[in-house]
Amino acid sequence: MTDFLDSKKLYHAFLGGAKAVIDAKDGLNAINVFPVADGDTGSNLASTMLSIVEESKIAASAKETLFTISEAALFGARGNSGIIFAQYVNGMHFHLSDDKRVSLGCFARSVSGGADYAYNAMGNPVEGTMITVIRAWSEAIAQAKDHGATFQEVLVHALKQAKTALENTPNMLRVLRDNGVVDAGAKGFFTFVEGFTSVISEETYVTEVEHLPQLVNEEVLDQAPVFRYCTEVLLQGEGLDADKIRMGLTSFGDSLIVAGTETKIRVHIHTDEPRLVCAYLADYGVMVQQKVDDMQNQFDVIHHRKYRIALVTDSVADLPQSVMEEYQIQVIPLHIAFAGNDYLDKVTMDTGTLFERLEDSEAYPSSSQPNVKAVANQLSFLANHYEHVLVLTVSGKLSGTYETVKKAAAGVSPDIVVLDTRQNSGAQGLLVKAAAEQIALGKTFAEVQSFVTQSISQTKIFVSVPNLDAMIRSGRLGEKGGAIGNTLRLKPVVSLSDTGAGTVSDIAFSLQSNTKKIAARVKRMLARNQVAEYAIVHAHTPERAAEYEELFTNIVGKPPTYVMEISSIIAMSAGIGCVAIAIRMQLDEGEEI
Repeated sequence: MTDFLDSKKLYHAFLGGAKAVIDAKDGLNAINVFPVADGDTGSNLASTMLSIVEESKIAASAKETLFTISEAALFGARGNSGIIFAQYVNGMHFHLSDDKRVSLGCFARSVSGGADYAYNAMGNPVEGTMITVIRAWSEAIAQAKDHGATFQEVLVHALKQAKTALENTPNMLRVLRDNGVVDAGAKGFFTFVEGFTSVISEETYVTEVEHLPQLVNEEVLDQAPVFRYCTEVLLQGEGLDADKIRMGLTSFGDSLIVAGTETKIRVHIHTDEPRLVCAYLADYGVMVQQKVDDMQNQFDVIHHRKYRIALVTDSVADLPQSVMEEYQIQVIPLHIAFAGNDYLDKVTMDTGTLFERLEDSEAYPSSSQPNVKAVANQLSFLANHYEHVLVLTVSGKLSGTYETVKKAAAGVSPDIVVLDTRQNSGAQGLLVKAAAEQIALGKTFAEVQSFVTQSISQTKIFVSVPNLDAMIRSGRLGEKGGAIGNTLRLKPVVSLSDTGAGTVSDIAFSLQSNTKKIAARVKRMLARNQVAEYAIVHAHTPERAAEYEELFTNIVGKPPTYVMEISSIIAMSAGIGCVAIAIRMQLDEGEEI
């Protein structure tokens, strides 16, 4: 009979608990109604547990082993429940002695300390949730430790107490009682301790834990969220003060949890301003990971879905938010690395903020394609609610996003179609808008695909670049060639080739001449056929955008469909002050621009 825990037993007990939660994922999602009925508690907890399985290891002592578990949990934590659990394990580690063998008394102090840590991490602890069952389990262990019982006996007793607490959660929260369910997070923790207890009681080792299948919000949002975005950030630094950070974030939203250590903290908050949340956190440390879910969008997809076809693009496509919402266009954000921080394009980083920070920064940001798992999760959710899914990505010659999305889609469903638009910015935006209109007209999936394929060659973008500084700093242009170009005061017109590669269409020595060359190209296009629609996009230069709007309204004979600021991803390489016209022509099939 076990009267102590060592590294190996503790490690396998955690793996047993993790496996139990992973196996219970779907059932936990099905009963998730609090704090938001978004059906993802099981997925979030399973993701957290999978991180423990994949990243933790057996170390020389139980305390060191628990440290690897706590680090893995914090790094992989997702959602309210995942972060609360991670903080609980972190508190357990902090309160665990460094003895080679962990006695029952030592373990009791560890779990009690962990419960306190979990409570303190929450901005507004709510009874009837996971924290209630955590407390009940921990207190049962602490109360039984002095009665001469074995680990097995104490854990079996504590499991019964945890079950009683779980069954009582509907009496504490009306939303649970009204829906006839127990709290999903609370049941998730109970499921974990079931698996944990089973390993200790049977003295068996967990040799293998299967990889988690698709992590997807499979159930419904029953109520519209109070705040739009579920925002999570992993913050690293020195001397991080969780209490201070928590106090500073209270005004940004609700469901606030700040968990971690002095060197690593995970933040969870429901907010309408994820960009402001990240701007606040950037003053405390380095944001190595961000995740932002649009809960309002999820709710609309489930309860107010307009079409049979889901249309998806990436954040490089410049299209007004009002248009995106009108046609329920889904967006995959690209990532921006800046001064060690990870940002999400158009979500936690916009063009104005980018240029503002560049003024005082020697480092230059870089972009990267989205994470395959994150894209797969998003596509899985859409595949569950639409008959078809069509993804239109930025040019594959400019970004690895197309290949990333193809890989993610292949792992979800062979029926998801991913098309390389061979465009970017406003040109990509016009293609997406045109595809959305075809979907709204009730065209078949095959007809929409055919329309987009034909429209790609009918779409062009011409960018007026005031100087080559951004192209040099971003690596798009060599320093030597860029220096010569700047010395000659070259003002290039940048466009995309038929294959979607960046190309210089014209060279001018003044912005006035540069604009004339773009106008001449547009006039030549108009001499052959009509403009279906066009857009003006710019990089933090509304004055130049207004000049272009007036100029091309006169040339084309109608105003632009929209005028907007470009993606911060494009702004990084084009630079402040650039302006562009994107055009989609009405051409006969096979005719070239």
